[in-house]
Amino acid sequence: MSCPPEADNKRFIRSVDTLFGGKIQPQNCPWFSDEAPLILGAQSDKQSLKQLKQKCRLGLPPQIRCAVWISSVYRVANPHQSIQICDSYGTIGKRHLLDAAWDSVLQIVFANPSDRFHAIAPDLGLTQQGLNQLIHVDYGSWNPFANNNGGPIPESGRRSLAAVLCAVQQVLGIEYCPLLPDIACILLTHMPESCAYATLREIIKYSTYFIPVGRQDYYSWCKSYEVFVMRMSSYHFAVLKKIGVLSPEGLEPVFKRFFTTILKREDVLRFMDIFVVDGSKAIFRLALSFLQLIPKNTLKSLKLPNADSWWSEIRKKTLHPSFEFKKQLEIMYPKFGKIAKRYPRRKLLKQAVSFHGRWALENMPMYMDRTPPKPIGLLTDRHVLLAKPTAVRCNLAKWLPTPLKTTKLDLLYSTEIHGRSFAAFYKECHRTKHTIILVEALLGEGSATIGMFASHAWMVHPSSFGDGECFLFRADPDPICYNWIPNFSDDTEHQAVREQFMVARHDFIAMGANTDGTNGLRLDNDLTSGESNPALGFENEPLTKAGRKRFEDGVVAAYRLMREVDGKAVDGNDDMIWDLEGI
Repeated sequence: MSCPPEADNKRFIRSVDTLFGGKIQPQNCPWFSDEAPLILGAQSDKQSLKQLKQKCRLGLPPQIRCAVWISSVYRVANPHQSIQICDSYGTIGKRHLLDAAWDSVLQIVFANPSDRFHAIAPDLGLTQQGLNQLIHVDYGSWNPFANNNGGPIPESGRRSLAAVLCAVQQVLGIEYCPLLPDIACILLTHMPESCAYATLREIIKYSTYFIPVGRQDYYSWCKSYEVFVMRMSSYHFAVLKKIGVLSPEGLEPVFKRFFTTILKREDVLRFMDIFVVDGSKAIFRLALSFLQLIPKNTLKSLKLPNADSWWSEIRKKTLHPSFEFKKQLEIMYPKFGKIAKRYPRRKLLKQAVSFHGRWALENMPMYMDRTPPKPIGLLTDRHVLLAKPTAVRCNLAKWLPTPLKTTKLDLLYSTEIHGRSFAAFYKECHRTKHTIILVEALLGEGSATIGMFASHAWMVHPSSFGDGECFLFRADPDPICYNWIPNFSDDTEHQAVREQFMVARHDFIAMGANTDGTNGLRLDNDLTSGESNPALGFENEPLTKAGRKRFEDGVVAAYRLMREVDGKAVDGNDDMIWDLEGI
């Protein structure tokens, strides 16, 4: 039986394990109840926040982590909002609204609903190798259903992680923030997707309080940490600087992996309880507190060749059964003494990160995002057999010119609808400049999906036309794209053949040419058969790759490109007929 609306607005969301599908075991907790408000009896907002931080350091009961995490982050990110509004973000009533908003986000991110099942999570600076390590190895001990050797995040959890990270990249516009994949994983162990995304949105909104967003911020954080280590212990600074621990690469376990490769699961969760209210200050304090685990005298006796050896020694301490995170918190938050003064306060931390911004700009390397692009969308999923696979549309997005990547495919012509004839093909395609043709090449023992991208409208013309924007491709199997490559030799005969980009006659169409009259891809006999040969300029192998240049045509389809932003054709007015005279 569902709760009445007034009760929904007070009762906190119960935590759910979206990442692994495990059961959240409730625990008794005297300092938190299961309904708003979070803090009782506070005389002011400032006092209430102070009490909230103190209670979060004591640890949260798992069943209300979802509610406390999201409402605490919202409260810190929106200090002008009342306590009542902030607490409401953790209630059942608010979750209904967050779920509805998340559905809208998913529609933006995944133009075709099936794309979600094949989505590739962006690494956001962690690198695809690092993200694969996270998914398949590092969270093995967190999986309640895995054996003692651990195991990867299950398929359902990977889809949820990919959906959240894709939304962060495509809707919130984040390209580089290597802490986010781990933070998203941790949130999803106690949150539904909608709450995890909403929490990340607020963290990013107030990123100066929580995490580095962008490469300059990340490198500024690393340089600032180096300065604070020197302030904490000059001997540790000298050793760690020498072996590379204080470099941006050496600090990856802290500033890229959110301590998940250093601490046990329960300790990471305890740290997250603190992070949602203390933000970046908690990250720096925990990272600096590790210096106390290996005192100066112990460090002198160790022979550490590199940064990995330092973190290995830290893991020996933190992963040992005798390690108590409670005692580490006492080191992180000392009440008095010289050590307490050496930890950076929030104002000093902010100033240090800002000051080292110029150093970051001068020293950060070039970054290239290796995440596969978002797949091209589909205007409709009817009669689009060849274009429906997400992998095909991902590769098309990768191969298309940059201005055309954020588009949707709109079916112009299909042999299944319009019949198998060039008259029908030209009738549907002669008004559209940019088209993608997909061909199901039947090879007897199997098939391949091959095609070509045309930079000019397909219409019968006595001479060749098009330009170097054209390309040939194989979409499946073994996807590959063959772009046209210019040649600046003086051989005018070969140059003329190389520039036969597109050929359109009454009885065939083709792209690419050779001196022997063959083509890179040619469709003839009213779209019933075709052939593919190496072509000058495209330097392609036969697209069918099966040792057979000739093939029978299965489905042949032509698509135009529609802009995502307004749903209009990239070529403008549908009634425009492209004039090829003089080409």
